[in-house]
Amino acid sequence: MTTVTTTEARTALSQTLARFRERGAAAEPLVFGDHRRPEGVVLPFEVYAQLEDQIDQLRLEASVGVLARMERVIADPASAVKTTRRRR
Repeated sequence: MTTVTTTEARTALSQTLARFRERGAAAEPLVFGDHRRPEGVVLPFEVYAQLEDQIDQLRLEASVGVLARMERVIADPASAVKTTRRRR
């Protein structure tokens, strides 16, 4: 994936949107940043929506994991000390 400068990204935005309309989720994202160092990305909305669903799922799974750990600590407070102690 090629990274373009911010100026090039600004110039290419209309062409990028046309590419997104033509190719949909299969279109390559536009990656841009100062000195061609990746700092931002523009991607088809279809891809964003899919990623958003996956992120929501990951957040839900993380929350469930936190709740499970909290339940274990409530059931056995000494377990909190065991799991948070640093290993040397």
